[in-house]
Amino acid sequence: MSEETDKNWAALVATMLARIESEGVGSLAHEKTITDALNTIDGVQEVSIENGAIHVTYDPLQTTEKRIEDSIRASGNSVTSAETESETPRPVTGSALAATREPAARLSRHR
Repeated sequence: MSEETDKNWAALVATMLARIESEGVGSLAHEKTITDALNTIDGVQEVSIENGAIHVTYDPLQTTEKRIEDSIRASGNSVTSAETESETPRPVTGSALAATREPAARLSRHR
């Protein structure tokens, strides 16, 4: 895509936010294992552990809540409950759109 075309390119970006409870939350070793596992999934944009739950922001076109839950289980931890909500879709243009295409655009994972 040419630079001029890229400047005029726009897309609607929607993300999902999963809130997942796991018995591994509360143990620093288990939390690190969980966040490391989730950060390997394409489409996961941010992982944080707050208020006794894992919060995962992800692109629903690249991954699913089931894949996220399976990754937590594969890391040796349980999933005791999960709920998902969508964030408000927002338009993204030009260079901001290019950043959403790159897996390296993931935000800080550990808090």
